[in-house]
Amino acid sequence: MINLKLGAAALALETSSLVTALLRESSDWTLFLLLLQHAGASALLALFVWRFLPAHFRNPRLQVLALLFNFSFFIPVLGLLGMLVALFVSAYWRRAVVVQPFATLKLPEFVLSLHETDTKFSQGGIKSRLAQPAIATPQRLQALLALQGMPTRVSSPMLQDMLGDASDDIRLVAYGMLDSREKEINAQIHLELVKLKSAAGSDIRLIVLRHLAELYWEQVYTGLAQGDLRAHALRQALAYTNDALLLAPNDTGLWFLKGRILFEMKIYEDAYQIFGMAIVHGFPESRVLPYIVEIAFKRRDYRTVRDLLSRISILQVTPRMIGVIRYWMDRQGHGGTPFAKESKA
Repeated sequence: MINLKLGAAALALETSSLVTALLRESSDWTLFLLLLQHAGASALLALFVWRFLPAHFRNPRLQVLALLFNFSFFIPVLGLLGMLVALFVSAYWRRAVVVQPFATLKLPEFVLSLHETDTKFSQGGIKSRLAQPAIATPQRLQALLALQGMPTRVSSPMLQDMLGDASDDIRLVAYGMLDSREKEINAQIHLELVKLKSAAGSDIRLIVLRHLAELYWEQVYTGLAQGDLRAHALRQALAYTNDALLLAPNDTGLWFLKGRILFEMKIYEDAYQIFGMAIVHGFPESRVLPYIVEIAFKRRDYRTVRDLLSRISILQVTPRMIGVIRYWMDRQGHGGTPFAKESKA
């Protein structure tokens, strides 16, 4: 009943505005009366149409009413007809089935929960899963994400290998994991460089230089830096280590770090001398000897290799090092080097 009264009042006011418009009087009062009648008709018509709109078209109320009023007020007659047609279409001529061209998809669960105690991977298990494209992609992704719990030194080479995988998901996840680790180190480097500019005392400067050398070395050690970036990281690590040694010439850790950097740069003779300096300054000989052994091997000084390995054999070493020691010690009585048989051949 109320709706009919609103519609009738709107129609009456709109009719009266048309009658006023047809009058031949051209006064300001006539124009004001015409606009007032038309505005009242537009307001009533907007309210009338709004009450017939479907519920999901009515909100926000004020904005919808303002839109309907403006449509009727600024488009006389035709605005009224257009609104009535739109009302009829929206209320009685809607599609029974609404086709949505877009849908919401559930994101794949790429996160390996720490509470899943029945799913565990060893390093070899992860390698075997990732190396077999025949395994389902979700299972390979689960193995890939298990690398997050492994040291970066171990996981980075595997992630590098996955950058060439045939699966887009595997490649993207591997790249994202590598990129996040690299960005984290770069952010720390940037922070230390800012600290270096404002470092006041030699003690603070030494700490910052040490951190910078270790961060650049971490890029190399973990395998995050490759190619030219690796060479740049080695040069930066060496430069900051040298600067730190000027402030702390008796620091055994810095001497050992410099030796490892030179070793990675394949400057073996200088690395040999620096490792000796680390031992002189008190660095544990057991941690330096494996590097000196490898330098002796690259010199083809196999007697020194065997002698040094015999000294290492009495120390606590890794299982991998035990295999190396056993290989050389078993050939001690065969004369010459472990390559004697190949040389005779």
